[in-house]
Amino acid sequence: MIHANIATATLFSATSGSSVATAATVASVATPQAERLGYDPKLFSGAIAAGGTLGIMIPPSINLIVYGFLTETSIPQLFLAGLTPGFVLA
Repeated sequence: MIHANIATATLFSATSGSSVATAATVASVATPQAERLGYDPKLFSGAIAAGGTLGIMIPPSINLIVYGFLTETSIPQLFLAGLTPGFVLA
């Protein structure tokens, strides 16, 4: 279930671009099921937190757009630069 949690967070991060939205959505859906199956709450919460951070790396990341705008950096290049590390972390 933890692997499914990370995969879901990866896909949702790629869709929403927001770490907070990803962590909140995955946690609200997966936590009751994890408690029912007897997972350690600390371990499962850590997996949710780790999956939520993927929203910063995987395009379309809101943080990358703001960073590109502020530093006048190419946003498509930032998206390409965040794609590989985001999927490696997943």
